[in-house]
Amino acid sequence: MILSSTRVITRAGSGQGATVWGDETKTETDDAVAEAGPGPDQRSDHAFTALLHETAGEIDRQLAVFLGSEAESGPHKTRVALRRLTTALQAFAPILKRQAAAKARAEAKRIFRSLGEVRDADVYLAGRRGSGDGAGPDSDLARETAELRLRVRERLRMDKAVAFAPALLRDLAEGLILKTGKPGLAARARPVAALAGKALDAAWEAGLAHGPNLAKLDEEARHEFRKDMKTLRYTAEFFEPFWPEEVWGGFHAALQELQDSLGLLNDLAVARQKSGIRGKGGKTKRTKAELSKEEALALEDACTLWRRLQAAGPFWRAVK
Repeated sequence: MILSSTRVITRAGSGQGATVWGDETKTETDDAVAEAGPGPDQRSDHAFTALLHETAGEIDRQLAVFLGSEAESGPHKTRVALRRLTTALQAFAPILKRQAAAKARAEAKRIFRSLGEVRDADVYLAGRRGSGDGAGPDSDLARETAELRLRVRERLRMDKAVAFAPALLRDLAEGLILKTGKPGLAARARPVAALAGKALDAAWEAGLAHGPNLAKLDEEARHEFRKDMKTLRYTAEFFEPFWPEEVWGGFHAALQELQDSLGLLNDLAVARQKSGIRGKGGKTKRTKAELSKEEALALEDACTLWRRLQAAGPFWRAVK
C-alpha cells in the first residue's frame, strides 16, 4: 500500500508537506491528515506528499546499496524507485508546478540512465555465466563489468546523486513543488480519486495505442510498450487501497506477469546486442521468425497476457 499519512504533516494554512522524523514530531494539523487517511476522499496534495516521502526514501536506501556494496540488486531496485517517482510526477501533474516537476523528472532520468549501464552489464554477465560460457569471476567480461560499476559509482558521486532525494523533499517542504495559485490550491484540495481515475485512463490509453497484437511490434516498439505498462502498473499500485480485491487482484497479477515476460524479452535483446549477434541483413534486431525458442515463448506469453488485460478492461472505471 502506497498512500499513507503516517510520516506526513501539513503546514497550517498551506497543506504543504514537511518531513516527520520521529513519532514525537506533531503539529495541530497532523491529526487532521491522519484522520483523512489513505482513501478516495483523501486530499490530492496529502496523497502526493505521502507518496513522495515514501518514494524518496526508497531511492535513498537503494542508491546507498549501489554505492556501498557489490549487491546486484542495487542498480535494479534504485531504477524501480526512480521510475516510480517519475510515474508519480506524471500522475499528480495537475497539482504540481510544471518547471519543478520537469526538473525532478530530468534528474531522476539522468540517474536512471547511468544505473541502466550497470544493470544491462550485470544481466549480460549473469546470462553468460548461466549458459556456461566461461564468464567466471576472473574473466575479461567480469573485470569489465566491475570496472563499469566503479566508473558509474564515481560519476554519481561527482554528480551528487545522493543529494537528489533529500533536495526533493526540501523543495516540497519549502513550497516549491505543489501549485500555490488559486486554481492550483483548489485542485490540491480535491479528493484524490478523481485524479487517480484520470491518470489511469491516460496510462491505459497509452498502452492501447500500441495495438492489440504485441507480435506485430518490433523490439523498439515492444520496449516502449513495456515502459507504458510499467506506468500503468505503478499508477494503479499508488492507489491500491481504493480497489476491491476481486477486481484488482487478477488485473494486478496479469500486469506483473506481463512485465516479467517483457522484461525477459528485453534482457535477451540486450544480451544479443552486446554479443554482436545479428539477424538477416546484418541487423542487430530480429524479426519474429528469427527469435530463439526462449524469446518466442516469452513473446507468446506476453501476447496472451495483453489480450487478457484488454478483455478485462479498465476496472477502475467501475469502482465507486
